[in-house]
Amino acid sequence: MYLKDIAYEKIKKMIILEEITGPTVSEQELVKKLGMSRTPIREALQRLQNDDKFLEISPKRGIYIREITISEVRDLMDIRLAIELYSMNHISDLFTDEHLSILEEHVKYQEEMEKKWDIYEFLKSDLEYHEALLNVFGNEEFIKVLNNISDRLLRNGMKVFTREKERIRKSFEAHKLINNYLRDKNFEAAAKAMEEHIIMGKRMHLS
Repeated sequence: MYLKDIAYEKIKKMIILEEITGPTVSEQELVKKLGMSRTPIREALQRLQNDDKFLEISPKRGIYIREITISEVRDLMDIRLAIELYSMNHISDLFTDEHLSILEEHVKYQEEMEKKWDIYEFLKSDLEYHEALLNVFGNEEFIKVLNNISDRLLRNGMKVFTREKERIRKSFEAHKLINNYLRDKNFEAAAKAMEEHIIMGKRMHLS
């Protein structure tokens, strides 16, 4: 992995975990925190601005850590609903026991993280669970879209899901229900449960 990629991952995680609170941060501050030169940090910052929309870089204000707006969260969750529900409605001839095994491993891990109250690892696994279902359908463009928006939802989720423990439990219980339907080959019920799950998640993200 190149230094610019390491810098990107580290800065992104610091923003998600609010280890950098902002609203502004300087290159020099990041140089000290990461122990790197300015060049890989600048490249990482450009990526965080252009790809993830975590930052705004301007000559006057410097590096500004932008907040995710309510309308942005609403739009992102609507995108998820569209691509995930479409995929769920087209996997009946593609779904295998191997796919189910992967989904069950995610739910098992989520339950462990809920007990440890590790929200970051739980939410990462939550998004990976949904990506695993998109992988069943195999639409590469859908997968790219989810990957593109997942970090913004992870960042917002860190703020939302820490407020109530019950929110985390509801999420992995919904995953367990979906898995149960998939195990029984009841794909229509699984799709309906997924729709309800994402709509519930949208309400949580907007609360």
